[in-house]
Amino acid sequence: MTTHAAVSLPLTLMIALGVTVALADDLAPPRALATVVPGKPENIGAYPGHEHHPTKKWIATLASAPTSYTLQHWACYDESHAPEAIALEGQIGMMSPGGGNWYSNGFFNFAIGDDEGRNFAVRTIRALDSGERASCEFVWELPEAWVRVRFMALPDVQPLLCSIIQLPKGEDAPVMRVRLVCYPDGYFKNGRRVGHTPVREMDVGTKADLDPAAEWTMALYDRVYDLNVSGSSGGCGAIALPEYVGAASVEIGSYACKWTFETPPGGSELRFAFWDGLRLPNAELVPYLEGQFEAAAPILRDLDFTPLRYDPGVVAGIAEQFNRLLAETKGADEERQAFQETSAQILQLRERMAAQVTDLAAEDEYIAALDRLEELLWQLRMKWVFSD
Repeated sequence: MTTHAAVSLPLTLMIALGVTVALADDLAPPRALATVVPGKPENIGAYPGHEHHPTKKWIATLASAPTSYTLQHWACYDESHAPEAIALEGQIGMMSPGGGNWYSNGFFNFAIGDDEGRNFAVRTIRALDSGERASCEFVWELPEAWVRVRFMALPDVQPLLCSIIQLPKGEDAPVMRVRLVCYPDGYFKNGRRVGHTPVREMDVGTKADLDPAAEWTMALYDRVYDLNVSGSSGGCGAIALPEYVGAASVEIGSYACKWTFETPPGGSELRFAFWDGLRLPNAELVPYLEGQFEAAAPILRDLDFTPLRYDPGVVAGIAEQFNRLLAETKGADEERQAFQETSAQILQLRERMAAQVTDLAAEDEYIAALDRLEELLWQLRMKWVFSD
């Protein structure tokens, strides 16, 4: 048996097979990982107005350093709502690294024109990129537009980055609104919440319109429940890139705080970055976040949220590795045929995805076909390792 150096096999598999190779750079674990647990039916129990209705919950995790984020979507799928569903607490929740702050059951909510997104069933929730970054997306179809909400975690970048885009079905883009819900420091109903923008501090009871150009950042905390007081987890923050915002407002309550945005006429996108899990006392929170806000803004502004896996260069790179190994491996006709067929399928799917009409089925098939190409590459590597 002949073994080769620098083989891209999983380390645990090499150990199990007794294969001796030199460790290669591509054996290192991915710096960022995206996973999605599909929605499973659950009984909601004694929820008022929806007693014992069936619900579904999806959980998406973007694991990276210094901070990993876990998001969820859950909604009631009782037959009385068919063919849609109702997100009872909000559309997308942030489960970790919170303990308060960005609401775990629904911190992120949107509307298109007169239609609240929470009244429509999610069409897909899926992981997109892993490796040099972790990303996922939530997709809805509303009467006037398709809506994609993409989240991303980058190694060495602390906040969770977000883009929401509407794809209008008509010639004109309706107004898109996003409402962010926060419970600064924790779920305390008698808190003294504070919203801090670059130009003012707003206490409980404030309801105000904001200047999107001047008040595009917000630090949120509680004057009473400082870090570790009665289990407080410390405050949080966010930015909204001002060039995408037509109007913004805020409401600071003793329990929940709500930050609302809408696009300008013809606008189709809003971009945000969220900080949580900081565990800083109030005296340190605002100065720290101000530096973070300034550093993150250009990253968010320049970021392309299109999945890296959709780049044709990904397929070309896999094909280059496959063909190089194929030339050195005997008895790989089955893998060669399957690789050619899957590559042809990818070309057809790319044409469907390039059309103006949103085709989620084609996107799912494209991702599955890419997975198949990578699987075939691993299979060929196994034959190459043990070839004479």
